[in-house]
Amino acid sequence: MSKRPITAEDLCKFKFVGDPQLSPKKDKIAYVLTHVDQEKDGYYSFIYITDLNGEGRKFTSHYIKESLVKDTSPKWSPDGSKLAFRSNRTGKNQVWLLHIDGGEAIQLTDVKQGIGDFTWSPDGNQLALTINGEFKLSNEEEKKEEKSDVKVITRLRYKGDGAGIYSDEHKHVYLFDIGSKSYRKITDGEHDFSQPRFTPDGKSVFYIGTKAEDKEWGYLPAIWKFDIDSKEETLFYQANGYIMAPTVSPDGKWLTVVGHARGERSQGNANVLLFSIETGELTNLTETFDYTVGNLVGVDAKYDTAEQRLIWDQASYTIYFNATVGGDCQLFSVNLDGEVSSPLSPNDSVVTSYDIVNDDQALLVLATPHSPGDLVTQDLHEMNKFCKLTDWNQELFAEVFLSSPENFQYKSTDNKEIEGWILKPYGFEEGKKYPLILQIHGGPATAYGNGLHHEMQLMASKGYVVLYTNPRGSQGYGHEFVNAVIGDYGGMDYEDIMAGLDYGLENYDYIDHDNLFVTGGSYGGYMTNVIVTRTDRFKAAVTQRSICNWHSFYGTSDIGFFFTEWQHGHADLWDDAIKLLEISPLHHARNVKTPILIMHSEQDLRCPMEQAEQWYIALKRLGVETKLVRFPDENHDLSRSGKPKHRLERLQHLIGWFDDRRN
Repeated sequence: MSKRPITAEDLCKFKFVGDPQLSPKKDKIAYVLTHVDQEKDGYYSFIYITDLNGEGRKFTSHYIKESLVKDTSPKWSPDGSKLAFRSNRTGKNQVWLLHIDGGEAIQLTDVKQGIGDFTWSPDGNQLALTINGEFKLSNEEEKKEEKSDVKVITRLRYKGDGAGIYSDEHKHVYLFDIGSKSYRKITDGEHDFSQPRFTPDGKSVFYIGTKAEDKEWGYLPAIWKFDIDSKEETLFYQANGYIMAPTVSPDGKWLTVVGHARGERSQGNANVLLFSIETGELTNLTETFDYTVGNLVGVDAKYDTAEQRLIWDQASYTIYFNATVGGDCQLFSVNLDGEVSSPLSPNDSVVTSYDIVNDDQALLVLATPHSPGDLVTQDLHEMNKFCKLTDWNQELFAEVFLSSPENFQYKSTDNKEIEGWILKPYGFEEGKKYPLILQIHGGPATAYGNGLHHEMQLMASKGYVVLYTNPRGSQGYGHEFVNAVIGDYGGMDYEDIMAGLDYGLENYDYIDHDNLFVTGGSYGGYMTNVIVTRTDRFKAAVTQRSICNWHSFYGTSDIGFFFTEWQHGHADLWDDAIKLLEISPLHHARNVKTPILIMHSEQDLRCPMEQAEQWYIALKRLGVETKLVRFPDENHDLSRSGKPKHRLERLQHLIGWFDDRRN
């Protein structure tokens, strides 16, 4: 029997594997499995344990009526006898503990506002963890006093997408004694700290935060070191760029972080930075490796809460990391001399998270265009030799059709080589013509690639060819390429996108030239808006979570003031008002002839709702065929982690707009 086309509702059947953690003895793996609960309109997760042969079991279990419980962040105790994890089963995220042999989970922390990051001390007696705001235990009674609901703002960075208006409280690092259940605060002041990491001797804790006077404008974090016995905090390194994922070497001599030292406003490559703990000397181990550390391949079929990691091999002094290379995210290693390996994982795939068994074998969550990701063991000497340990979506994918992307390279108008992909529609027949949807990714410093994109597969199942490219500004093609868009929005990026479409029309004779459609979100939404002000070659467009006016974006977005200046060559509202006006699609709205659907989340603080409202009113006033669809209680991340009901409705509106206008 032939496979059926994938549906929007199939999204709710996906299961997502993430955050694999090897036990200290390297014989067991804990990982998170996330499900969609369509009835409760949300997501829930359990922790599973498996061995290296794929023999596994559910490790945590829960069922709380009317609640969506998430067990996440599994972390083995140093002796491997217990697993700590974070869970919201009592409301806020707390740290829980469960013996590896089973039994009932024990709640360790009981903090009113919940727990953020946490990590074990080497002796297994303490946790270093973060708490946001004034420390209060859950059983503490609130002082009964009249509280105003008026918000008084004094900070420049006063809100965040998905977080809302920031309070005046700050995130601090605490040491939690497991035996006595006592908390000891080790940071203070009106500053935020995160990502605590113990040294192997347990005598010190490293963490990241900033005490800079100009932190409201330029967030340049620092690495701090706290001596537990003396209670002395010292500045270890003041960054000149962003840093994250601190990792101490097993012998305690070295500290590595992911980051760069090019100043805050650089979207170039993230590197593996190495510090001598004794001298503080900094070495950029991946300086000659012209790809960015981390996974920047964008998909909608994911739900992985794992943190970016660097992993040391204890025997060889090798550091493992994943990096975005074109449309792939692959595993690499680098030694202390800065020698980077060739890719250690397969081409045409995405390593979303990983751990290292030994110098012969790695553990990966490996996604492909046909899988949101499963746990595999990877031979570190043969990149195409791996063994699947889980196959959680096997039953679903045995019955649904997934189109296989065809990769192509093409020349832009200035002869620059650009990468793209094309999906054939379900039921494809030679000699027939099919409508095409041009997809444009967000960022711009992200990438399309070889992960599973449910939205695109749904379009293919509805009879569309789907074409998508990585224009200038995308990650995965080097520092110069990703920075080429700065100061040139709507310039060569526009040329790259349209040249990709032209290449498709010239080389794939099954595309119906009279049935072309375009869509994109965030930066992709901005470019969709730009496109319809310059051409009427598309029968319809859908712009999502977009920007139309850089002037208002500057003051209403959570990143508006610095992102606008950074991305447009230091342009501001006072000295460069005309420039910002010229690159704002709203200024060119009179040119739009294409029917356009505008979709936006009402709680989007990244590209605020007012952008959609301005665009809609202008187009409606000018007589353009348009419709505005608003999603309540959703933020910028609707298409990836929004309520399942809204995600399904979004897809129905998106494809319905095109269906109603295709021949």
